[in-house]
Amino acid sequence: MRIFPENWRIAVIRTTAFVLVIILIRTFALQWFRAFGMSMEPTIEDGSIVLANKLVYRFRPVQRGDIVIFRTSNKPYVYFIKRVIAFPGEKVEFRNGKLFINDKEIIEPYIKERGDWNVEPFIVKEGHFFVCGDNRLTFWEGHLHPQISMKNIIGKAIGYK
Repeated sequence: MRIFPENWRIAVIRTTAFVLVIILIRTFALQWFRAFGMSMEPTIEDGSIVLANKLVYRFRPVQRGDIVIFRTSNKPYVYFIKRVIAFPGEKVEFRNGKLFINDKEIIEPYIKERGDWNVEPFIVKEGHFFVCGDNRLTFWEGHLHPQISMKNIIGKAIGYK
């Protein structure tokens, strides 16, 4: 009686190759995350699975409106999902829930309900992006890490809802 098939070496090689391909894809191309919290609702709901495209920013720059997955320097193993709102050197301000960039009102079609945020103007630091969640009914103070470094962006969120 044989326990292993005759071509067990081929099965081991195929299994090893499959595992290596999965590890390479996760490391360099795609990674899945589970969204926790309400800051991106209704675009991404609490508990949703979101894929991060890790390759996209090697071929094109970050664009306004992209939803990015990032980590921070002080918590490198905690990931966040937010929308890119402004670029380095831009002046950002909220007046009665409306977003202004460089004193021009920005229409945000992804916002379902505006809050009443009033945030004094500030300039986005060099090498950073201003990011924010889509749920503007929460308090401004609850939106952590509004300015993030490009080096901390893992990838662009894809495959949600």
